[in-house]
Amino acid sequence: MSNKFDLIVLGGGPGGYVAAIRAAQLGAKVALIEKDKVGGTCLNRGCIPTKALIAGTNLLEKIRKADSFGITAKEISIDPAKLVERKNVVVGKIVNNLHKLIVGKGITVIQGEGKVLGPGKVEIENVERRTWSIESRALILATGSVPTCLPGMAFDGNRFLSSDDALELKTVPEQLNIVGGGVIGIHFAMIYSALGTAVTIYEALPDILQGIDGDVVAMVRRVLARRRVEVLTGTRFDPTQTKEMTLVCVGRTPTTPGIKVNEKMETGTPGVYAVGDLVSRKQLAHVAYEQGEIAAENALGGNRTFSYDCVPIGIYTNPEIASVGVTEQEARVIGSRVIVGKFPMAALGIAQAMGEIEGFVKVVADENGKLLGVHILGAEATSLIGIAALAMRSGLTVDKLGATFQSHPSYPEALQEASLAALGRAIHL
Repeated sequence: MSNKFDLIVLGGGPGGYVAAIRAAQLGAKVALIEKDKVGGTCLNRGCIPTKALIAGTNLLEKIRKADSFGITAKEISIDPAKLVERKNVVVGKIVNNLHKLIVGKGITVIQGEGKVLGPGKVEIENVERRTWSIESRALILATGSVPTCLPGMAFDGNRFLSSDDALELKTVPEQLNIVGGGVIGIHFAMIYSALGTAVTIYEALPDILQGIDGDVVAMVRRVLARRRVEVLTGTRFDPTQTKEMTLVCVGRTPTTPGIKVNEKMETGTPGVYAVGDLVSRKQLAHVAYEQGEIAAENALGGNRTFSYDCVPIGIYTNPEIASVGVTEQEARVIGSRVIVGKFPMAALGIAQAMGEIEGFVKVVADENGKLLGVHILGAEATSLIGIAALAMRSGLTVDKLGATFQSHPSYPEALQEASLAALGRAIHL
């Protein structure tokens, strides 16, 4: 194997493998170094495995509502081990296909742990403890992040769990403390409450889901209450006061803290770029994808920049949550004269027919009609937000979005109606 490349990418997660593929598309000779499996946290221990479990619990909840559709379903049972087994099969298939995709692009995949010796030079140590060095004209760091623990606690896979541990539980705990009311904590609260676990969320901040629109958070709290999930906000968890299983979801820490990048994803060292959770303000796989492409192009002579504007967020609760842009509260702090349109899912024919009436679409715009944010709680929210993100990215005003009529009956009608509501013209409200 040659030891000279045009680009070395350290880390095979979303930012790293996308950077490698984009560079290969541009004709570069690329080495991708990964100590575990390609796909990173998102594919192996995050986005995909949690959604595979959520698919199971959502199906369970649909079956529990079967009577309302005239369907009798008796003796429903849950096999948590099979849920985990299916999750592992799903993840395994995607990992294998991704590895084939990367290799098929002509990228050299090296399994081992990389250590940067200097600009363009990396030492690799494989599982047999053999070491060697490779060189390149440019280097992209994409080594991601790890779950953060708290003082007085240490992840042991038994009493104190990380999100990685929670994905492997083959039995349903009777009780579960969740420390942290952010996206990860709420995901697991929904999963385990659906399986019958008594869940208590501890959040030190004044409310859960920081950064999510207040109206959405208020309804999520009602959903959690209905599921008998106890939410204790403004409360610090004391590990000495309980013997129960505790899942710690207080965020993720970069594997190498302190690295800074500019809008071109350049570090302070010429020829060295960094992407994804390692440096990102928003630790999202799709942010890492975009940063990876930009870093790859710039490393090969391009001149692209990354912006946090119009980054959509999807939260796979039941019902789903999605948003893009600023919240109503943030818009008012900024000082804009804000107009708001809100349309309930219950007013949609499709929602009534499908039995998915909970939630709403909320549109926030300035006095000139410029879209500032869209916030959705309800069925298909994570798909609907793509329309809103496209509209904002394209500079559409709220009246243009309201004038874009949607098929009937469909959930996108709620986005059109919310836009019209902001203008005082909603038809079905």
